[in-house]
Amino acid sequence: MNQHEITLQEAEELTHAYQNDPEYQGKTVSCRIDNEAYHAVMNQDDCIGVRTYFAKNSDNKLTIVVVGVDANGNDMTDGVLLNRALGCPNACPSASSLMI
Repeated sequence: MNQHEITLQEAEELTHAYQNDPEYQGKTVSCRIDNEAYHAVMNQDDCIGVRTYFAKNSDNKLTIVVVGVDANGNDMTDGVLLNRALGCPNACPSASSLMI
C-alpha cells in the first residue's frame, strides 16, 4: 500500500463528512477528468506526481485544476494543465458508496 492509498471505509467517512457539512449543502461533491487527460500530465518528462488545486469556474462552482509536479516539488506550469472537470451535481455517479 502506498502512502496515499486508503480503505473504502476511510473514503466513505471523508466524503460523507464533506457532504453532510451544512456549509457544503448543494455544492459540488466531486469532479471527474478523463483518464487520457491525467496520463497527459503524468507522462510529461520529469513529472513525478500531480497536484490538484481547488478552483471556481465561471458559474462560481467548485472545480479543480490539475498540474504535474517535478522532483523538486514544483508545479510544472509550463506543461499540461487540466480543468473542465465534470462536476457533481450534474455528472454524478449513479451507484457509489462515496455518495450519501
